[in-house]
Amino acid sequence: MFEAFYREYLEEFIEALRGLDVAVLENIMKELESARQEGRQVFVIGNGGSAASASHWACDFGKGINVGESKRLRVFSLIDNTPLGTAISNDISYDEVFTEQLKNYLNAGDVIVGLSVSGNSENVVRALAYGREQGAKTICIIGSARGRMAELADILLVIESGNYGIVEDTHMLIGHVISQYMRRVSVEAAG
Repeated sequence: MFEAFYREYLEEFIEALRGLDVAVLENIMKELESARQEGRQVFVIGNGGSAASASHWACDFGKGINVGESKRLRVFSLIDNTPLGTAISNDISYDEVFTEQLKNYLNAGDVIVGLSVSGNSENVVRALAYGREQGAKTICIIGSARGRMAELADILLVIESGNYGIVEDTHMLIGHVISQYMRRVSVEAAG
């Protein structure tokens, strides 16, 4: 019984990966590399498992892509400051937890990466809308439900699955593929 479930899950995961638009993945990579070269900030946001992925992205892009004295990407996960996040959530609203932080840090031209399964997380939607008003570039990586985030994306990647596990697994795979590619390019440039 478990083995059958495992094989079914694996098949759905592989199908979701095969369905990814590689041209869009490359556009995401190019935007992140451009931000690195130009010193623009990148903010990664999400809820639940996508929040964990946002933290992991900040680690991989903040440390993992660097080689020697390579140019650094200024990347931050807005879920990582627990005291600030709980203060905003308690005193203002959880719907504003990311927007209020962006008000402190965001500059025109910075990048906001929104990770979501549903594409409808209110705090992510509001942060993306605020970011666009302020001149930020928005990247959304969402599940097949698309949601309101799809309308707020300058670069949109849809993972063709409604299974939260498959979508979140794919968030991590995308982060690893892009960050490891950026590292490889840095290694080659360092000669």
